[in-house]
Amino acid sequence: MSGRITATLGAILGVVGLVAIAVPQITTPLPAGDGIVVAVGAVLVLGAAGQIQRRRATEPEYAETPDAELAVDLPTPGDDLDRRLNRLALTRFSEAERHRLRKEVGEIAVATLQRRERCSADEAEQALAEGTWTDDPFAAAFFTGRAPEASATDRVRELLHRESPFKRRGIRAIAEIERLLGDEDD
Repeated sequence: MSGRITATLGAILGVVGLVAIAVPQITTPLPAGDGIVVAVGAVLVLGAAGQIQRRRATEPEYAETPDAELAVDLPTPGDDLDRRLNRLALTRFSEAERHRLRKEVGEIAVATLQRRERCSADEAEQALAEGTWTDDPFAAAFFTGRAPEASATDRVRELLHRESPFKRRGIRAIAEIERLLGDEDD
């Protein structure tokens, strides 16, 4: 309630002040001695101190702005292939899935070899089937289906690893294809 009274009184005094500026003769009957000026000044200082104290005791309020843009989760390229390779650990003997994965990665490898070596698709497929497309025996074994031509300790280490040999060979084949693509860009 006191806020309304203060606002109303301030509005009335503001209007009277504006009128007094436009028509100064209406203020001549008002007392203008030193005592009145000191009293008005004291009231103004007390009012200002009261407002400052009220502001200090009030919690600041902040505007809540909405998020300009919501984050969107986009899939990472290759996540599907990783998920499928990881699923092979659960179903170790899924020959159909292994065949599909080998075919999909093989198509990418053939296209990469065609661009990099400037050879035909048949020549690239033959290089994959023979394992001559890379120096990595485990990557080559992914497409040949034969045991890698590596040292016995490396083959035993692969068999004792907790991931399946097919998955590890697939990962090495994909890494080798990526390396060939990287060499091609250079």
